[in-house]
Amino acid sequence: MLRKIIAAIVTMITLWLIKETIFIFTTPQADIAKNRDFLKLASLSIVIPLLIVNFWLWRPKPKVEDDETR
Repeated sequence: MLRKIIAAIVTMITLWLIKETIFIFTTPQADIAKNRDFLKLASLSIVIPLLIVNFWLWRPKPKVEDDETR
């Protein structure tokens, strides 16, 4: 249960960061355009690990077979 709660929180954070990353890539604002290369690197270096963690948290747990009970 706790894993699903953490996964939901991480998913919401990841979706917000993806939205902000798309904004960095597409905005014509001068202050963002001036630092665009640095902001792209920073946003992608945060979003990619969060995506990996997100997929890992939503993956079902592997079923463990008990050989000792036989």
